[in-house]
Amino acid sequence: MSIGTLYVEELKATMRGLFTWLGAAVILFALGGLATASSPEGWLDAYAVIAYLLAPLTFIPLVAGAIASPRANRFVESVFTAPVERRDWFAAKILVLLTLAAAYYAALAPMMLVYVAHVGMPLLLKKCLIAAPILLVSSVAVGSLVGVLFIGRSIAAPVATGVGVLLAYASTLPLQELLVAQGNGAGRLGGIMLISPAVLLKNALGFTVAVGMIPSTKALTWISLLVVLMSAFALAMWIFLCTQGVETWETTQAQKWVITLAIFAIVIFPIFFADRNYDTAAPHPNAAPAVPGLFARGNGSLSLTSPGGQLPMRCCGTILNRDEAIGTDEASRRDLIVLLPVGTEQTVTDLNLQIAGNAGLEVEADPRALDFATQHLEAHTYASELGPNAADGHHLVTGWIARVPVTLRPTNPWDIGADHYPITATATYHVAGDPQPRTLRGRGAVEAGIRIAIYQMGLASALLPAFFLGAATRRWRKTR
Repeated sequence: MSIGTLYVEELKATMRGLFTWLGAAVILFALGGLATASSPEGWLDAYAVIAYLLAPLTFIPLVAGAIASPRANRFVESVFTAPVERRDWFAAKILVLLTLAAAYYAALAPMMLVYVAHVGMPLLLKKCLIAAPILLVSSVAVGSLVGVLFIGRSIAAPVATGVGVLLAYASTLPLQELLVAQGNGAGRLGGIMLISPAVLLKNALGFTVAVGMIPSTKALTWISLLVVLMSAFALAMWIFLCTQGVETWETTQAQKWVITLAIFAIVIFPIFFADRNYDTAAPHPNAAPAVPGLFARGNGSLSLTSPGGQLPMRCCGTILNRDEAIGTDEASRRDLIVLLPVGTEQTVTDLNLQIAGNAGLEVEADPRALDFATQHLEAHTYASELGPNAADGHHLVTGWIARVPVTLRPTNPWDIGADHYPITATATYHVAGDPQPRTLRGRGAVEAGIRIAIYQMGLASALLPAFFLGAATRRWRKTR
């Protein structure tokens, strides 16, 4: 019987599983929910990293269980006694698992296409699209090796081992970024982080998730990744064909040492050979502008309110509208509040305001408000220790604020949500009794997003799960 025939029959048997379609629907519903929920908060940083870099690692315990399952249900006995080449059956089994991995990758396409239709293809998404299939193949290789190491009547042990490997690989990704950010990526602990295929791929493709440095060379990293991938496949095949019988291990002492040393080599090879010379600046993941102190709270001099709205009691962070993002490519009217570091016991004269948006943020200020800014100053009482610092350093309790009606129009978004557009306001003024003019430069960010994208993402992410759920329902009706 040819590998092609065995592959078709194995694939049919897999899809006839009682919970196969239901499990696929649940997984895709979860990913779709994550894609939809992360749309307003920044789809690329949240969903893409999880779906393309972390979720593929979950194939390790899945593949381990699938490879060990024929041992547990004694199906492998028919493979050893039927007129079927064991090598062909094992290869067909691997091809079925690779097909499932390819199906997972294809299932991510609808959400990705919605994103690309709105903002194009940023660098981080390009790298993730390349990394995901390689990482899926690596997970199948490692999972296959884990699966053949267990001969028993239960798949609990191989699945549990696969979960342990999954957690080890997944945890190294953020830890390696932290070590590189601290300048310790080339140290001993930084080398240990290279056991994960996800870290190796990230270094080999030359991108990062959060830090600013990548290895200057990549050749040894690619070699290390290929050694891990090919060695895992080859060792799994050799163990299954040459060291195992129908029900038990049939290894010699020399073969036991070969297996032990081979697994040890697969683990330690990247630690000693992969590149870790983090001396090159990482490329920007997308076109987002740099906003200093983006997530700082309570230390700014600008705020944004609805027209005529009151200044919040606790303000003013770098993000001026954290609780009410505005839509991209549409005009939004707001009041920009400039907090002057002058108490109401002093008189402000000759106030001049200049307001500008950056990185595609178009700002149109009310010219009348700019011309008569001094006459329209308002007194505001701050909560304890939350006012701006006066000239002598103390926090103001009651100070002057300038309100300027503005029309904001964010353009050229780089994500479908959590786009932070820089905005600056420069105020020059005189204070009674001081002949020298004073200048205040306020910087902040306006949060914007593509409003319709969340609905499109929700619809796109529900298509395949709904199909799989329908297939699961039809399967249940036929077999009940």
